[in-house]
Amino acid sequence: MSLEIDESKRELARVKELLKNEPRGLSITDISRMLNMNRNSVSKYLNMLLVSGHVDMRSVGVAKVYFLSQRVPISAMLDFSSDCIIVMDSMLRIVQTNDNYVEFSGISRDELIGISVLDRDLPVLTDAIDVHIFEEVLRGQDLSRELWWESDGEAFYFLIKLLPTVFDDGQPGATVILENITDLKRTEEELKFALAEKEELLTEIHQRIRNNLQVISSLINLQTSEVKDPAAQRIVQQAQSRIEALALVHDNLHESPDHMHVNVEDYVNELVTSLFVTFRVGDNITFSVNAPGVLIGLDTAVSFGLILSELVTNTIKHAFPEGWKGHVAITIVKDDGGRVVISVKDNGVGMPKEYRSGEARGIGLMLVSTLVDRQLHGTMEISVNNGTSYMIQFTERP
Repeated sequence: MSLEIDESKRELARVKELLKNEPRGLSITDISRMLNMNRNSVSKYLNMLLVSGHVDMRSVGVAKVYFLSQRVPISAMLDFSSDCIIVMDSMLRIVQTNDNYVEFSGISRDELIGISVLDRDLPVLTDAIDVHIFEEVLRGQDLSRELWWESDGEAFYFLIKLLPTVFDDGQPGATVILENITDLKRTEEELKFALAEKEELLTEIHQRIRNNLQVISSLINLQTSEVKDPAAQRIVQQAQSRIEALALVHDNLHESPDHMHVNVEDYVNELVTSLFVTFRVGDNITFSVNAPGVLIGLDTAVSFGLILSELVTNTIKHAFPEGWKGHVAITIVKDDGGRVVISVKDNGVGMPKEYRSGEARGIGLMLVSTLVDRQLHGTMEISVNNGTSYMIQFTERP
């Protein structure tokens, strides 16, 4: 067996020496003739050199031309890496290793070479190698996994990479790369902790604002009982509805997974229900909300809530005379570019022309117009056709 190996090494060396003197490359026929070697043997040796990276091949017409590879051998690159690198044969014996692993393990290179990881407990490497997994690598499968390792009470994290390797004689092996990712893991943990703290802080902020607004609303409600003038009562109710719109924004942000976006359909349903209760709307007036999957961000939510509150309040107060049966349909859509379209439509008596043109608008519509124009940088259209329809369009900023 050793004689066959020695002969293979000699023949491989002859082929490499011949190609060294022929930088433009040679075909199998050329090498066979020049070395007086049969074509099958030449083909076998060239395949071994090709697999091991010593030779490259290119096609010239129908012929295959072989020439020495200009790639740097892996053995020359091992010490340029910041990782620990170990090359092992199919019997799990160390064939090569770089300075990093020598220093990390505290074992000399001479002592490491030839050691089997099955026979000695080697730092990280023994824990990283599983015999069954190693067999997959020998069959050509790249594998990687993370490994937690402890030494003298200190924890380390490594990313283990197992790469198939073929030696000069064509025998399979594996290159093991041990990348120390301890600092990366610690940074990840710190970021997770910081994110959890941020989420907890946002939750507390939204809850406190919601509670404070609720206190203000309750105080106003107490004062309402002392107000006898109907017009004054309506003003107080409108103030309450605006506070409730703001409070519901923070309530929904509190319930949101990221505390930064509001689920529009849920929010609008809660808001309109609250308005119907505040203004004591009877069963003769109904509403519907259609905004599936629409989310709006924190910066937009407050203006959005106030606008919806004013439009619905205006509809409740003016669209339906006493005893009138009616419906309010609210639709919100948002495209991938962040463009939001809000539609609030009723089937009531319709808005007089002077209100639509702005000549006689009340405080509520003036507030809506200001919020749309100055806060959302959008547009609003009011039309009358079997009721009043409000159409608001704006683009939400990222």
